[in-house]
Amino acid sequence: MLLSFYQKKFQILTALSGVLLCVLPSAHANDLSKIQQQIKQTEQQIAQQKREQSKLQSTLKTQENRINNVINDLRKTEAEIRESNKIIAETDKQITQLEKQEKAQKEKLAKQLDSAYRANNNPALLEQLLSEEAKNAERMKVYYAHMNKARLALIDDLKKTQEQLAQNKAFIQEQQKAQQAQLNEQKKQQRELQSAKNEREKTLNQINRTLQKDENRLATLRANENALRQEIQRAERAAREQEKREREAYAQKKANEEKKNNRPYQPTAQEQQLLRTAGGLGQPRKQYRYPVSGKILNSYGSTQAGEVRWKGIVIGASAGTPVSAIADGRVILASWLQGYGLVVAIEHGKGDISLYGYNQSVAVRVGNLVRAGQKIAEVGNSGGQGRSSLFFQITRQGNPVNPVGWLK
Repeated sequence: MLLSFYQKKFQILTALSGVLLCVLPSAHANDLSKIQQQIKQTEQQIAQQKREQSKLQSTLKTQENRINNVINDLRKTEAEIRESNKIIAETDKQITQLEKQEKAQKEKLAKQLDSAYRANNNPALLEQLLSEEAKNAERMKVYYAHMNKARLALIDDLKKTQEQLAQNKAFIQEQQKAQQAQLNEQKKQQRELQSAKNEREKTLNQINRTLQKDENRLATLRANENALRQEIQRAERAAREQEKREREAYAQKKANEEKKNNRPYQPTAQEQQLLRTAGGLGQPRKQYRYPVSGKILNSYGSTQAGEVRWKGIVIGASAGTPVSAIADGRVILASWLQGYGLVVAIEHGKGDISLYGYNQSVAVRVGNLVRAGQKIAEVGNSGGQGRSSLFFQITRQGNPVNPVGWLK
């Protein structure tokens, strides 16, 4: 039975109990006792239903956080495999060049040895070289020394080439071995991801069964909105404190450096970004790119359920599509919230916050300074959504506003 059913039953029984107490206290003592017993049972059923819903949401949170972690591990493994492929390709190229170099050196050495052999077997030249005059000539000594030096240099170069070639071949074997381990890890992570998704699907079906009644859905949507608002307020307060500390540290550093060097201080790239984050989003002039490309499935202000309306927009996109920050700012929230799944919230200054929900994975942490266009998450269907999409919201001074005015 559903929670709303128990709540209505409880209200009816409570009202009926009051009527019996006031109007017919003696004649209906037995009926009153039965009603009070039913009230107690209904209270217990409501409490049990709430515990079950809370447990399901907690399970969903755990499963979707697990999916987030597995996807992030998988992305790292994929990056490592790409890097291994680059290294292997580059080493293959070097091996090919070294093999050509080795061949050319061998040919050159062979020609030189052949030339020396032919010279030593030429009677006329041999007599000339072995004559007393030749033996005493300084020029002939230099000639012999030069020939030996050139030959030794060629042999030395060839040995170095062969050593480098052997090292490269050994290195590429190690890289291929490491890559095979990475590929095995990738397959393991993919299996784990599919397992987590299957478990999530079962939990989601159980949750949906408890939300079939409109009253339950409306109550849940309102509770989710309130929880989101409170979480953003908490995160915003924490971010203001952190920014205050960072700005004070920057001001102190700037004063010390200027005093020490007797010239204006040049802030680092991160310090420049810290100063920019205070500017806010400005007036809505279609100046920012959409966080993800796709069709708008739900518009701001449209009906979500009953009198509950959308406080942002929902953009349809394939699972795994990168989600980008619309503007520079500081990450103040990167966690799982009921109804919104894995959420990233970015504070842009002057009370402006952009929020990105329903993600399958998050690529940033609280406190990170991010740039416009930077990947912060991947599109998903977390939070109990039926299809992959992105929930996008802008709040100004704590109030949701239509985000479309800022997007182009």
